[in-house]
Amino acid sequence: MAFNGDLLVCAPLECGTREEMLASMELAKKQGADIVELCMGLMPSSDIFEVESLLRLRSLPSIVSFRPNCSKHPSQKHSDRTRIQILTWAAKLGVEFVEIAHEVCTEEYINELKRTSTKTSFIVSNYVNRGSFTREELGNLIIEMQSTEADVIKLVIDVHSITDVAPIFQMLTHCQVPLIVRATGERGLISQLLGPKYGASVVMGSLGGKTVPGLPPLASIKQVYKLENVNADTKIYGVVSNPVGHSKGPQLHNPAFRHTGYNGIYVPLLVDDIEEFFRVYSSDDFAGFRYII
Repeated sequence: MAFNGDLLVCAPLECGTREEMLASMELAKKQGADIVELCMGLMPSSDIFEVESLLRLRSLPSIVSFRPNCSKHPSQKHSDRTRIQILTWAAKLGVEFVEIAHEVCTEEYINELKRTSTKTSFIVSNYVNRGSFTREELGNLIIEMQSTEADVIKLVIDVHSITDVAPIFQMLTHCQVPLIVRATGERGLISQLLGPKYGASVVMGSLGGKTVPGLPPLASIKQVYKLENVNADTKIYGVVSNPVGHSKGPQLHNPAFRHTGYNGIYVPLLVDDIEEFFRVYSSDDFAGFRYII
């Protein structure tokens, strides 16, 4: 499976058992997901070796990820050997994508996995917990990650302000390899809602009933925002406020845009500093806002 230009909607699944993973996968499929991320590190040691059965029974294309020390529970800490074994199994079974954390990834490791399977593409991921960064700093990080011979680069970035998302949009536009990117928290929500305008091939969404700050609900991606229709010419509108999560503007304005054939998207914008926001997002693409004090 490769990125062919069509937008893919991905649901990250963090479950403790194979049965919960399979049930969540079916729910994600019903809510519009095209692909799921199976976060294997949250499964307890007693179930982790059921991964082969899980992957054979899956009903959607998958990304298999297993971050080092991702579990908060001491009883669920896994060894490097277990993590490598799971990722290798996934590649041998021809899973569409295997994700490897940048901090433990080398070019030799990637090439070894590529010899295991010709059907699997490999994602190298980095979780950036630093807030503000420049376009140059982000570009240098991506260049460093590309040196591992990854097929896809993935960044999860902890932003402190909505203006911290601007360099992400610039990287999506100019990156030479497929880039999956997500800014965390409510201030990072626009990284998913506006990502397709700047070239994103994948957007992430949360399962209904499981609110994840920074991720739109799966159902809203195709029903409210229709992100598959967003492109470089889409004009951006929104409600500027803090807090902003209660706004019904997207549910009202996006259907109205589509009804009239207008290429626009209306999004919630959690803004702390209004002057800084308008300084950073000053292009003509940002066409109009409602400001609530």
